[in-house]
Amino acid sequence: MTSYELTSLREAHKDQTRLRILDAAIDEMRESSLGALTIAKVAERAKVTERTVYRHFLTREDLLKAVWPRMQARVGSSGFPSTADQLIATPPRLFPRFDDEEGLVRASISSETGREVRLSSNPQRQAAMLACVADALPDMGDAGKRRRAAIVQLIDSAYGWAILRDFWGLDGVEAGRAAAEAIAVLLGRRAADDECELTHGTPGEEN
Repeated sequence: MTSYELTSLREAHKDQTRLRILDAAIDEMRESSLGALTIAKVAERAKVTERTVYRHFLTREDLLKAVWPRMQARVGSSGFPSTADQLIATPPRLFPRFDDEEGLVRASISSETGREVRLSSNPQRQAAMLACVADALPDMGDAGKRRRAAIVQLIDSAYGWAILRDFWGLDGVEAGRAAAEAIAVLLGRRAADDECELTHGTPGEEN
């Protein structure tokens, strides 16, 4: 085996170990949401030493920051939207996946650890929401854009999904549709089938 092949093999093993550590951290959050995430617990679940975890993540905070994109990947998120159309399309795509990963999603919004993970990426999320609002409403003042971005972020989130599910009994498909329609209205647009329903009503409804 050549030195290049050995190096590639080591890098592949390193990447696999890193992903195993991240998945262990996510599973720990899912099953132990009431307790704080610790390096010791993650190492035990990943079947590696604590020293190995620290080789990949210098601090617990570094681990938490890396957990968020891995969590997003597991629920099928490809990153934050950058345009109004992408934002409107996000809840119908993600909310059904939230149903599939309910334990993980609920841990991410109800546990102290999950809150830390979310806050670690909040500046990027805020910037994305502001960009989407600016794309749809370029002439709105900065204060108005900020208010609109704040409420849009709430709707397009696991918190919005949980409220629609728990208080209204909507599954991920219907919750995603409702969220998309609300965001479309806030951005001065309409979801794809909203105009038809407003004009003709849905089957079984009186106009």
